[in-house]
Amino acid sequence: MEESRGLLLALIIAVIMAAASPLQRSDHKSPSLPTSVCTQEAAADIVFMVDGSSSIGTNNFEQVRQFLKTLVRGFDVGPGRVRIGLVQYSNAPRTEFHLHTFQNKRAILEYISGLSYRGGGTNTGRGLEFLLAEHFAEDTDGRRHAKGHVPRVAVVITDGKSQDNVEPHAGELKRRGVIVYAVGIKDADEEQLQEIASAPHLQHMFSVSDFGALQGISQSVAQTLCTSVEEARGQRSLVVQECAQASVADIVFLVDGSSSIGPQGFQEMLLFLQKLIENLEVGADKVRVGMAQYTDQPYKEFLLKDHMDKASLLAQVSKISYRLGGTSTGKAISFLQQTFFTSEAGSRAAHRVPQIAVVITDGESSDDVLKPAQQLRRHGVIVFAIGVGNANMTELQGIANRPHDRFLFSIENYQALQQMVDRLLQTVCVSVEDQRIGRFSDIYFLVDSGLNANDFQLMRTMLVRLVNQINVGASGHRIGLAQYGQDTKVEFLLNQHMTKDEVMANIRRFRTRRVQANEQRNLGGALTYAATNFFKAAAGSREDLGFRQFLVVVAGANSSDSIYQPARLVKSEGVTVMAVGLGSATTNQMKAVATAPYVYQSTNIVAALKTAFETEDEAVNVIGDCVTAKFADVVFIVDKSGSIGGSNFQLIRNFLHKMVESLDVGKNRVQIGIIMYNENPTSHVYLNTFDDKEEILQFIKFLPYHGGGTKTGQALKFARQNVFVKERGSRKSQGVQQVAVVITDGESQDEVDKEAADLRRDGVTIYAIGIQNANKTQLVHIASHPSTKYVYNVDSFAKLKTLQKSLEKIVCHNIFRDAITVNTRRRCVQSDEADIFFLIDHSGSIWPNDFYDIKKFIIEFLQTFHIGPDHVRVGLVKYADSPTLEFDLTQYTDAKSLEKAVENIRQLGGGTKTGAALSFMTPNFDRAMTTRGHKVQEYLIVITDGKSTDEVKLPAEKLRAQGVVIYAIGVKSADEEELKEIAGSPEKTFFVNNFDALKTIKDNIITDICSPDACKDIPGDLLFLIDSSGSIRQEDYQKMKDFIKSMIGKSQVGQDMVHVGVIQFSTILTLEFPLNSFFDRSKMWKAIDNMQQLGGGTNTGQALTDISQYFDPGMGGRSGMRQNLIVVTDGESQDQVKEPAKLLRNKGVIIYAIGVEGANATQLLEISGSHDRMFTERNFDGLKDLDSQLALDVCKTECIKTEVADIIFLVDGSSSTVNNFTSFLEFMEAVVNKTTMGENLTRFGVILYSTEPKSMFTLNQYFIKRKVTKAIQALSSPTGDTYTGKALDYSLQFFDKQYGGRRAFNVPQILMVITDGDATDRNNLMAPSLALRDNGVKVFSIGVEGANMTQLEIMATEPSMVFYVDKFDGLKTLYKNISHVLCDNTSPVCEKKKADLVLLIDQSGSISDTDYKTMKTFMTDLIGSFKVSEELVRVGVAQFSTFPQKEFYLNQFYTVEEVTARIQDFVQKRGNTEIGRALDFIKGYFQTSSGSRIKSGVSQNLVLITDGDSDDDVTHTAEVLRGMGVEIFAIGIGNVHQLGAEADHGQLQPYLHHQGLRLAGQDPAEDCTVDVAISFDISQRAGPELLLSGHPQLRRALPEILHYVSTLKGLCCAQNTGPVNPNIAFRLVGRDGRVLYDYNFEPFSEAVLNKVMDLQMSEATYFNTAMLTSFQMKFTEQSRAGAKMEIMDWMVSTENRATRGSEEREESKDNEDSEETRAFGVTAATGVQMEIMDWMVSTENRDPKEDEDHLET
Repeated sequence: MEESRGLLLALIIAVIMAAASPLQRSDHKSPSLPTSVCTQEAAADIVFMVDGSSSIGTNNFEQVRQFLKTLVRGFDVGPGRVRIGLVQYSNAPRTEFHLHTFQNKRAILEYISGLSYRGGGTNTGRGLEFLLAEHFAEDTDGRRHAKGHVPRVAVVITDGKSQDNVEPHAGELKRRGVIVYAVGIKDADEEQLQEIASAPHLQHMFSVSDFGALQGISQSVAQTLCTSVEEARGQRSLVVQECAQASVADIVFLVDGSSSIGPQGFQEMLLFLQKLIENLEVGADKVRVGMAQYTDQPYKEFLLKDHMDKASLLAQVSKISYRLGGTSTGKAISFLQQTFFTSEAGSRAAHRVPQIAVVITDGESSDDVLKPAQQLRRHGVIVFAIGVGNANMTELQGIANRPHDRFLFSIENYQALQQMVDRLLQTVCVSVEDQRIGRFSDIYFLVDSGLNANDFQLMRTMLVRLVNQINVGASGHRIGLAQYGQDTKVEFLLNQHMTKDEVMANIRRFRTRRVQANEQRNLGGALTYAATNFFKAAAGSREDLGFRQFLVVVAGANSSDSIYQPARLVKSEGVTVMAVGLGSATTNQMKAVATAPYVYQSTNIVAALKTAFETEDEAVNVIGDCVTAKFADVVFIVDKSGSIGGSNFQLIRNFLHKMVESLDVGKNRVQIGIIMYNENPTSHVYLNTFDDKEEILQFIKFLPYHGGGTKTGQALKFARQNVFVKERGSRKSQGVQQVAVVITDGESQDEVDKEAADLRRDGVTIYAIGIQNANKTQLVHIASHPSTKYVYNVDSFAKLKTLQKSLEKIVCHNIFRDAITVNTRRRCVQSDEADIFFLIDHSGSIWPNDFYDIKKFIIEFLQTFHIGPDHVRVGLVKYADSPTLEFDLTQYTDAKSLEKAVENIRQLGGGTKTGAALSFMTPNFDRAMTTRGHKVQEYLIVITDGKSTDEVKLPAEKLRAQGVVIYAIGVKSADEEELKEIAGSPEKTFFVNNFDALKTIKDNIITDICSPDACKDIPGDLLFLIDSSGSIRQEDYQKMKDFIKSMIGKSQVGQDMVHVGVIQFSTILTLEFPLNSFFDRSKMWKAIDNMQQLGGGTNTGQALTDISQYFDPGMGGRSGMRQNLIVVTDGESQDQVKEPAKLLRNKGVIIYAIGVEGANATQLLEISGSHDRMFTERNFDGLKDLDSQLALDVCKTECIKTEVADIIFLVDGSSSTVNNFTSFLEFMEAVVNKTTMGENLTRFGVILYSTEPKSMFTLNQYFIKRKVTKAIQALSSPTGDTYTGKALDYSLQFFDKQYGGRRAFNVPQILMVITDGDATDRNNLMAPSLALRDNGVKVFSIGVEGANMTQLEIMATEPSMVFYVDKFDGLKTLYKNISHVLCDNTSPVCEKKKADLVLLIDQSGSISDTDYKTMKTFMTDLIGSFKVSEELVRVGVAQFSTFPQKEFYLNQFYTVEEVTARIQDFVQKRGNTEIGRALDFIKGYFQTSSGSRIKSGVSQNLVLITDGDSDDDVTHTAEVLRGMGVEIFAIGIGNVHQLGAEADHGQLQPYLHHQGLRLAGQDPAEDCTVDVAISFDISQRAGPELLLSGHPQLRRALPEILHYVSTLKGLCCAQNTGPVNPNIAFRLVGRDGRVLYDYNFEPFSEAVLNKVMDLQMSEATYFNTAMLTSFQMKFTEQSRAGAKMEIMDWMVSTENRATRGSEEREESKDNEDSEETRAFGVTAATGVQMEIMDWMVSTENRDPKEDEDHLET
């Protein structure tokens, strides 16, 4: 091939030039020569053409003889290796000997020694003509036609100028593929040498000063020739290997026959085609060839079916006539698709035969080529384009597959076509061979020995029919057979019978052995035997060659032994298992055995089996996590070194193909890059090379394999510098995940650590896949941390197929999780006070980049905590040979100055004395307590990269003994045992392989620090549901138990705190202990230790249904508590999980789903209901990385601590409190401790009152928690009467600015009234309470013992703020509940008061009228929740489809009414979806002239609503908008992929509700109340009866439904509102609208509900216009709420609805009334049933399709 020749030439020239530069003279003498300089054999045909003219002379001719002999000695001469020919020329040429004359080196050397000198003239041209005709003619022998395709080399040696013309003869020789070297001696003509030599001339022509100098270069030339031929052999063998196997393909040539080509050019083209055809295995079942010629019109020369042998094909090509005319390439390409690539024309595309088109043209097409070429490629045809001369390169790029350096060729003239035969041939052969693998399979049948006679006969008939219908043979399908009972008996292996007849004969002779009564049928043992013995090369398996492996199990009964782990073992080997259940074999067991969906209950499955065996692996759909992993740049870095081999590299191609196929590849979605490397890396695919997934999948089939060395470090560097860059398509600057997958089979020959670290530092996540002999240590150093998550090893290339499935799942899951957390920062608001020291190693072994990583780790760590002198303080000590205090805890008091100090730390180097450094820390922590004034939690974080030279254990123990918690982080060469000695426990010990991995463990340490405070005082119910099925190995079962014990250890277990229960499941559910069994960790741990694995199947759905009862009060559950369920499973559930999990979540249970190994990601999501609560681990070892995070998650509340508020305690100090006043003080202290205090955070004041009120300290007096608690402890009861009303009136002034109040800054203000008795001025409570409320102060009423509940309710802002305990001791725990309510009521709601909001609405044709109407309603609802005005929130709207359309700018309407009225008038124009154009247009809205206040710094917001992918590019325009400072929110309806390209990452939601824009200027609703009205549509009655007679399901469900409605959160606009306690009313209306029964809006009461359900009704009720009108009046007259909801139960009349008259269902009229009802602020909720909760919760992220489903039901 051309590459081989180029390499050969380059190597020959390199050595020649080293010995004697081109065109320069050399007089060096030759030393004694070795007998051989070649180290390995190679194959080549080399002919020397020696000038024997008179000008040389006898003596000089002897020098030529010696030169030739030196070269010949270097080769292993033989018929199948190197052959040598010799021609001498002067006036005329003469053959001295042919290539086939001599079979050994000795004979050649003897002939050269006696070579006679002829003398005469110098006719070099004639000699070259003779050389081609006599020595390199195609028909001289079979060597050129053989599959070896050996390189052909001519070496011309001359000393003078030729007397004839050399150019045409030399040109013809080179066109025929001969590589020509010219060696000029003495007076040789330089111009003629250039004409003779191959291009580039400087690499193929040489000159020496005289004949003596010839010997000076002889040894070097000999070595170069050897090396070159050996290299050529390696490259040639690859072509041979690929093309020898490439026996099936359909290839169509489309050749330009236009006038610009010329007759000679056309003949060159035909010669090129003939050479290609000569190298193909032509035949009906092999390679078929077709050809079309085109000018202005296309012409059929011959179809694929026309010539089935090479001879007739070549003959037909030689007869093709040159047509002349114009150049209509586009029309010709369409003609090709329609005429040639069809089954009628002989195409075998339906049988997966590769379809290839080769287009050759020399000019610009007169018509469009892009669309026809794209359609041809999408038709599955691989298109090569060859441009000659002035061909239009842009057109050629549009024609060819990409990347163009593989499929696009450009040459100067038609003569150069001959030079690219091999290059094109190799690419074609690679693709053909790719399709060959996988067409056949290795199939074992494993038959139950206990089949009854009838089933056995059916089974054997099935086998006979199947074998008769498939292609069985050594190179076709292979068949093996075994039977099982108590043990396994092999009938024959895959390699025993290689013909169909032999297999058929042995199947007919097959008999099952006699089975004894009650004999065991051990299918599990048989599966284990099969996995161990059947699918091995020694047994005939071709797994290593990529052939698919099948095991067909035929069972007549269930297995006597366990089948779960054996079945998993077989499938883990990459075997597809098919299960045929006959007799009493159950479907469930067959499902457990089989690979889904191959489960059968009959032997009538021959067609199904045949299809499965003969069909290529089905295309991988984008499913599970890969659906959500929409945005990533993924680069595969693939080893192509010589140790892999061609067949194994094919398996790598298959692996890449499946991986890419599983990803959501496309423009603005997942982008793919591919780097191939040996000693040198090359990128065949950059991230912006492909937009089309099918094209990249086609290209992967062509990935070239070259062999060579292994320099992975160079490849990683290349990836960083050349691929993960913006110019090549990287979207790192947009926040898109950067992922590299390294695939290698060996040890890198260069250093990988630094390059891998640099790539990771650039933000690239690296997965390392090692195959066979890969160096595991290097893999760990390459991959991201932890290695358990990012390093994969397989022992053979065949195992890549199995790895692909698990890797796909893990990569996609990680991409998604990283994407949704990319802009989030973990904060530790729970730890209000702490002292943290960093002790960092700065010894000489740490490189500057590594030390930078340490500083970066510390800075990111600081950003997590609330830094301040009274909060979290940080100090730092660095050490090498001795410790140095860089700064202590008191030096820097804010995060910014701390960060700067860390940045300024300098590394000095030295040794590593960690022990001395630890000792140095003791006095520093002693000073910490002194400077703070009291003891707080103290932490030391040690970072080191090596083993200490001194003792660490004792100083570390001393630190821990004084209460310091130590985290030990080791990097690179750190000693892990020493780290454990420092930390004192494995849980606080961390080890990473490189410093850049420090960032990955940061969150683990922060979580550990934060968890105790985060979960303090947060009770809850926690149930574990763990998979105990038979597929779990015993050691993994133990790891699961350890995980549960670890979780319990991190939970606040106690009678009034966290309750824990454990349940196992498989096919059945087993309760180990319920929630109310143990309140002591040790007893729980003991019970867990005693658990035994159940075995059996995996019925997760049934387990979720059964576990629901264990959350009920009767089984230990506690209503009102946070209830968590943690599900751990290792496999796919054999039943449905979605609905059971949904019902459980509707009940209020929060579910965390953890999947290990083979767990189904889709099912995990269905169980958890949220990606945030779904975890996938590759094995059970990964569980230990989850416990800390989950322990924090299960006690996480929406509001953790009150961070910003003005809180004043108004404390009753009357005489009745004297004896218990201390309880008041302790309560206040507890509340203070549950907040984050500070001048800009939470402030406190205290007012004591009795007969008179008195302020003890104001909001601006103390900003330190310690001082506040000290002031509280100093308080004493003033005694006296209880004038609470006077105190309330007195307290209002202390919320003003002069006393430290921050009302003007929208800081929440709270008055906490604490009293134990009846108010003396009970009639004066209302007025001051209302005054406080009117001024925005929220009043919490806390009553003890004798407090009056009515008075408490009068004072409180709302009922949820009333608290009462009947004893003072109750205050000790009451603070917990109050703190949560307080936190919820002080959450920041609105940080920006001003905003510009632009809505960009999709009005394309894909949006239905109903959806368009819904969008308008959504917009008006959204806008209605803002304070729209010229000064505050401005609104602008545009619509778009094919073109954008202005509706109104930001400066046109300044009221909600104007904006919503204009929106209601919108008309849908329809069209395409051009989001990019619309985004470009919308830039005009953010200009001052359009009303934007962008120059004034007002928040700029764009909300995009669309239902489809854009037809144009969105990335650039979105970047421009973001660059302008516009914050983009995107709402996708349905399957929208591109939103991430324009939306800001971290703010992307499936649906955007009011809260999604709260930072854009939304205020909380001023009147946050909800009224819910309920009616019933029961149209059939049999006379007087109870309201719900005949509807027992509704009667049971209604109390639960209404209880749920009455406690809904988030019904108001304010964020994090607590339970709203809506008012509920009932109204029953007759057919004509008469009110039959009516109940006012009141808080939910079961007594009222029971009264309604027990109403005696004789009249039917209907949902009609009259009912809607009646409710409209009810809300108008009775409701004063800010939000209204109407519920009509439609379910109970579904059985009769079809018979109703149309007069009762006037849909259009009802719609009008519904609109009118909404105009009054009423939301009509119909279709209430058991799943009302899913339908009704308006603030949850909900799929609208589910809403439609509920309504339809």
